[in-house]
Amino acid sequence: MAMMYKKIARALRKMNIEAHPQDYLIFFCLGKREKPPKSIVSTEGSVPSGKYGRSMIYVHSKAMVVDDMYTVVGSANVNQRSMDGRRDTEIAVGCWEVGDTDDEIKNDGHVQGLRKSLWSEHFGFYEEVFDNPQSLQCVKRVRELAAQNWSLYIKNALPEKESGHLLLYPITVQRDSGEVDAATANRCFPDAPLTAKILGTKSAFLPVG
Repeated sequence: MAMMYKKIARALRKMNIEAHPQDYLIFFCLGKREKPPKSIVSTEGSVPSGKYGRSMIYVHSKAMVVDDMYTVVGSANVNQRSMDGRRDTEIAVGCWEVGDTDDEIKNDGHVQGLRKSLWSEHFGFYEEVFDNPQSLQCVKRVRELAAQNWSLYIKNALPEKESGHLLLYPITVQRDSGEVDAATANRCFPDAPLTAKILGTKSAFLPVG
């Protein structure tokens, strides 16, 4: 994440483009709020699980949509278990849109429909500006809505109405340098102030350097 933002910032400076790195790349996460259960369990170093009705949403499938023309949806992870070929069984499907000829590209078909469906699911509604995801207006609107969802997610009080699932990943990005930092005071996600670090931790198994 830090590497990508630094590269974008460097490219913008080189091309003398007045823009923010997050105009080109945004990270999100998924979460939801719901009425907490009557029976809640405490874990060491955290508040009682479910006390504030917060929970992250973990999706195992991986999906990519490119320019509303190509999509790939699969199950594999980029690790030894998925890529070895002799362990986990994985599956993926790729789809693309074409017109009446091989040179004609269709961008208002099923692939775009998949993206619109996913956006509707995660925001809870659909706006006309979403029809042009390549526009800066759309980028800023998506970021605004995701930031609102994050603000509702971290509040202790349950929101009066259900908010969207798409949350802006809580980081700050410096406009000129692309430097990344955590956007919360304790540098962690709520409800797990000792373990769920926003910027992650160094692996004890992967080599350094």
